[in-house]
Amino acid sequence: MAKKNPLAGFKFFSEVKPDVLESIARLGEIVEFKAADVIFHFDEPANHLYGLIDGAVGLSVVFKDKVLQTDIAYEEAIQANIVEEEKSIVVDSVLPGQVFGWASVVGAGRRTVTAQCVQASRVIVLPASELKTMFEADNTLGYVIMKKLSDIISKRLQKRTDKLIETWVEAFDVDEI
Repeated sequence: MAKKNPLAGFKFFSEVKPDVLESIARLGEIVEFKAADVIFHFDEPANHLYGLIDGAVGLSVVFKDKVLQTDIAYEEAIQANIVEEEKSIVVDSVLPGQVFGWASVVGAGRRTVTAQCVQASRVIVLPASELKTMFEADNTLGYVIMKKLSDIISKRLQKRTDKLIETWVEAFDVDEI
């Protein structure tokens, strides 16, 4: 019995010819992660595109927040410092059959979010440099993939904008911005 292509169920690859999809799958490696494992961190070099086979992954934006930290030794001695704390906000979730890590194929080649497993997950890891070589050799394939990536980027940008507006409304207790 022939082994099923792990990319066959991905809508992202639905317009890719079966023989080409097989070539793409051969480039990949299936990796298992535990819940809470970080797949990649914000601002790391982006060298791989990922496809989620099983599980769930949260994508979060990491930022630094300045917080007043106080140290009370006794009632008359209070010391206060402003310290930076790293915080994150989950801006999107990846479900089985979806790809993530698009910055490896387009853009500056650095991660724009942190990807962390919400539950145990199986992921196919695809080397971006080899994918880009395939896209350059087959412009039709490159166009189809870039079109799909632009849809993903657009949707993630909209979700990020919605989350930002929701946060502003909550933080500043306003009805409109």
